[in-house]
Amino acid sequence: MPHRYHCPDCNQSGAAHPSKQGAERDRKNHRKTVHGGMSPPSGDRIGYAPPSNRGLLIVLAVFAVLILIRQITGVAPDDFARWLGLI
Repeated sequence: MPHRYHCPDCNQSGAAHPSKQGAERDRKNHRKTVHGGMSPPSGDRIGYAPPSNRGLLIVLAVFAVLILIRQITGVAPDDFARWLGLI
């Protein structure tokens, strides 16, 4: 589950990290550089970061390119894999 650090005083959010430890590092660095190592007055939080939709878009784009290559060359990915002895 991805986590992200957010400071409401600065209205800044860190990057999404696959683990909570990455978000905690962002919190530590932000507190050190912006708030002098202290907690912000209104507090800060580490919460759930919804996954990006880019993964789905990349999969769809790769699929479209494979279809286009198949239409132009007549060679499908499974044909190529057979030639290499992978299948």
